[in-house]
Amino acid sequence: MNGWARTLHMIAAYWGFVLMSLHLGIHWNMMMGMARGKAKPLPKRACTARAAGVIIAIYGIYAFIKRDIGIYMLLQSAFVFFDYEEPLILFYIDYIAVMGLFIWIGHYAAKILRKISSH
Repeated sequence: MNGWARTLHMIAAYWGFVLMSLHLGIHWNMMMGMARGKAKPLPKRACTARAAGVIIAIYGIYAFIKRDIGIYMLLQSAFVFFDYEEPLILFYIDYIAVMGLFIWIGHYAAKILRKISSH
């Protein structure tokens, strides 16, 4: 693969990851509604879910910085570097946390925009 195609692939993959996560966050209420089914929402469960969301988002910020995702998205580095000595599960945890961060951002941004547009 030539350098141009590799660079295009890298930037598209990272932006796609972030944009798909934001999109998922925008539709989070619908997904939770489908998962919940006809069960009544419990205040304790909602509070626990919000707390878990905040914790995941905070760890997602850390993982976003640690994994240099912003640098790859802005094409400040032409290559992605992987630590092959790191356990694969830690890699997945970090990327799932970053995904959680952008789902959280998308969810609350959509909530704020809906509130603004309803006034």
